[in-house]
Amino acid sequence: MAIALYVDKLEPDGTIRIRHTFFGETLRECERLRDQHGEGCTAFGPALVQDRIIEWSEEIEELPEWEED
Repeated sequence: MAIALYVDKLEPDGTIRIRHTFFGETLRECERLRDQHGEGCTAFGPALVQDRIIEWSEEIEELPEWEED
């Protein structure tokens, strides 16, 4: 089984306009990807540092593959 970690970014007014999804073999891998993205993204990083996120995870059958379509 793989993991999908969903992270909603809360705007200052409490609305949600952006959802990130991180995929990995483990939750720890997903969290590492989330943190790496936060370090480089000026829109997501501050919300992560300020704990303006809602996140949850679920097991998925397999990691998704990229498709051209």
